[in-house]
Amino acid sequence: MTTALLFALALQQATPVVIWSDDPPAPVEEIAEATPAPVLPAHALADPYGWERSQCSPFMRKDEPLEHCQTRVRVTLAAAMGDRLPDGLRPSAALENCTPGTAANGYAMQCGPRPVAALGTPAPQEKVCDSRPQRTPSGALAFNSECRPAAGEPREPEGLRIRLGGD
Repeated sequence: MTTALLFALALQQATPVVIWSDDPPAPVEEIAEATPAPVLPAHALADPYGWERSQCSPFMRKDEPLEHCQTRVRVTLAAAMGDRLPDGLRPSAALENCTPGTAANGYAMQCGPRPVAALGTPAPQEKVCDSRPQRTPSGALAFNSECRPAAGEPREPEGLRIRLGGD
């Protein structure tokens, strides 16, 4: 046991070997290893839209924001599929201003800066409508609705109210 302690002590005190030379060291060529394409299941390559929906569902992504999850999944799909990736899933640098598409453009997601006209559109005005019964010339009863803007009408405060002896 004493021999083992002496041997360990001798190893700890050994000085590193330094080679002194006038020749400069040969340049070391760094070989950049190509990152292999991520391995995705066959159903992910067959249905990339379904793969994105499944990976970015609230149950799978937990606390990760939706935009971050979509970017991560789309980059992985782009690396695995290359040019076969549909245009709708191509990674975009600006996913923060995305709006769902309409039937006119095939429900394609529209990303990018919002037009100025869309930012300044007024909100719909609140209306007050009254339905009144009215007899038609044939003798039938019909209900007519008359609506007017509620801008001039005083609004009652919303919420629970209890009146105790007056207003």
